[in-house]
Amino acid sequence: MVDTLGTHFNPLAEDPYPFYAQARLEQPITFCPELDVWLITRYADIQQVLLQPEVFSSRNTLSSSVTFYPQTLEALIQGFLPVPIVLNSDGEDHRRFRVPLMRAFAPARIRALEPYIRAIANRLIDGFIADTHADIIRQFAYPFSLEVVLQLLGIPSHDIEKTRVWSHDWLTLMSMQLSVNEQVACAHSTVAFQHYIAELMNQRRVSPQDDLISTLLHDSDEASFSENELVIMIQGLILAGHESTTNMIGTGLLLLLEQPERWQNLCLYPAQIPATVEEILRFDAPIQMFARVTTRTATIGDITLPDDASLLLIYGSGNRDAAAFPNPDTFEPKRSSNHHLAFGHGPHYCVGAALARLEGHIAFDVLCQRLPQLRLVPDQTLSHIPTLLFRGYQQLDVAWT
Repeated sequence: MVDTLGTHFNPLAEDPYPFYAQARLEQPITFCPELDVWLITRYADIQQVLLQPEVFSSRNTLSSSVTFYPQTLEALIQGFLPVPIVLNSDGEDHRRFRVPLMRAFAPARIRALEPYIRAIANRLIDGFIADTHADIIRQFAYPFSLEVVLQLLGIPSHDIEKTRVWSHDWLTLMSMQLSVNEQVACAHSTVAFQHYIAELMNQRRVSPQDDLISTLLHDSDEASFSENELVIMIQGLILAGHESTTNMIGTGLLLLLEQPERWQNLCLYPAQIPATVEEILRFDAPIQMFARVTTRTATIGDITLPDDASLLLIYGSGNRDAAAFPNPDTFEPKRSSNHHLAFGHGPHYCVGAALARLEGHIAFDVLCQRLPQLRLVPDQTLSHIPTLLFRGYQQLDVAWT
């Protein structure tokens, strides 16, 4: 194959947007030999793929490029093995998973969480406000979004810390090529996570509560889930539900605080928070890309792809496409039309989008009220988490007086 722009693709680049812009202009569909995938970078092409699940399957969405050691595999088989769930299924199987989740994430249920979500935000700020400085990701964004999703699922509050560790270890296991000892340790942690979920499911079978796990177990007329499917799905919901929201809040705070007048304006006019959240999601999406695979020969633009070709839909690039967004490289909190791709598009549109938006609205509203003098600590080194799927900062130091 001739040399393509995709040869130079670095999925973990601190600033991938110059590459995205070059790709959209020169080779909007380009092959990356290192990852053995086609990169789809234009907004319209990404939408085309997302609207044709029968041609572009989701079955590889949760695939990992990590190589597991034999000792790691021995540990993992003591838990629950990967099976298709809502993110990596198609057709009737996808509908079987999605319908109960849509009931669980129904608008009325999400709205009912607002007082609890607001209380979490205020309690976390109470814990550090007297210090006049904080790592706002570690001390606010991460525990905030984790507690919200655990409350929805029905995870007891006294298990939040160990759930945080398990979730972090699982993401690390699936995202990074670790040493054998590190990988095995993360595998044992992942298996402990799965067995904890299975035991919690057993408790909810006997004593249902008003939570998502009970809903999945007892309100599934259209879905007969195996225990393996439920464990893997709940495990995935915990990870996706808090990682993406954590990154949205952390990235949003940086965008707002690096030009202080943006933060000051938001504090003065909190009615602008919803539009600001949408612009954060567009400008630097917390989920940058999703995988698909062709089910037959398929054409996108002027490129014909063979059967079983792997694709990476670069949401972060589509969200900066000038054909879809005026002044795409400018952060405009008051942008009037914002049909971004941060939550996907089509049949796989994120079922948790309403919850993520509500969390964003409440987080920024409470921060504006409690910390209107928030500012960045100068001269700090910012770096992104080293994962392919999620994009967000590892740390963000802020101060106030």
